[in-house]
Amino acid sequence: MDDLINATLASINVSLGVNDNIQTLPQTTQRVPPPPPPRPSEALVTFKKYAYLITCVVGILGNIIIFFIFTRTKLKKPSTARYLAAAAIADSGFLLVVMFVILEESYHVRVHSVIGPCQLITFGDHAFSFLSRWYLTAVVIEKYIGVMWPRKKTKMCTVFRAKCVIICLAIIGIVCYLYTTWFVGVHGKPPFCHLFYDDRRVLDSWKILTKLDAVVNFVIPYLILFVLTCLISYRSWEFHRRSLTAGERFLRRRRVTTPEDKEFKTTPLLILLATSTLILSIPNSAIRILTITDNFQPTQSMMLMMTLFHYFVVLNSAIKIVIYLIASNAFARQIGKTFCLLKHVWKKSDDSELQTRHITEKMEGVAIEGKV
Repeated sequence: MDDLINATLASINVSLGVNDNIQTLPQTTQRVPPPPPPRPSEALVTFKKYAYLITCVVGILGNIIIFFIFTRTKLKKPSTARYLAAAAIADSGFLLVVMFVILEESYHVRVHSVIGPCQLITFGDHAFSFLSRWYLTAVVIEKYIGVMWPRKKTKMCTVFRAKCVIICLAIIGIVCYLYTTWFVGVHGKPPFCHLFYDDRRVLDSWKILTKLDAVVNFVIPYLILFVLTCLISYRSWEFHRRSLTAGERFLRRRRVTTPEDKEFKTTPLLILLATSTLILSIPNSAIRILTITDNFQPTQSMMLMMTLFHYFVVLNSAIKIVIYLIASNAFARQIGKTFCLLKHVWKKSDDSELQTRHITEKMEGVAIEGKV
């Protein structure tokens, strides 16, 4: 049970972002660990043991399919597909980091409490979360341009610019979150990964950087997502309301599809993506901001809420493929075509194997008859 307490503390300190719930320490060279959190309930332990692992595995497989569809099918043509493929990579990385933490916490596989992986997992937790949110924000900004100025989108939102934005955000995420590798380490008996507590200046610097991270990683992207999603939804409602009039329907029968018509066909997918992200991620972000305060003390009920809200974030990264299947007929068709193609190739390979085996058996029979 002591291993479980230490692992839970490590998960709270690093993976869940609760890094600042410590008392003011005098400047000394002696390491003073934080007080241990209360013992988790059996229901919480069981939930984390199975729900997290299943969600991570299913989510990684789903994100691999999303990346394949947006990079190897005809859906790769628009610039938005580049952002969605990059977001699938970021979500997969985040789920992989969470799975490593759960493997050690619940299955006692030493992955997180090792020098090197400890720093990498902490860095990945912050960097992949940053990229996942900002890639979705870039998609929303691009869709807003397409909804407001559909004829100018072909010039303003190109594949080359999308690649540049993706690369720039990746570089920013790597550079800005390298500091996390300097603040964490493996210590304690049994060893576990959490912050160094031997210098008050280190802790003060970590608090300042955590507050900046809360603004850059939570406040700004969520505010942009909320405002632009509301504007896109209102604009889509106006467009569909006008299209229901008799005169508009008559005119649409006589003219070809305009860029505006094409743009509004994909707005339900974007609205559903942004809405699910806001609903599932804001509670965890709010409680992480709450833990920055000096007087925060984790309790049994608070630990339960933190685990549940963090699971919502993991779930948000894992259910993207379900959202695509529900809101995009083109995505569902491409998945159907891909599976049909794989089935055809598999059947063809089986037929070729049977034919080869039949020819081999026939040649062996002829050879035996010749010897006789």
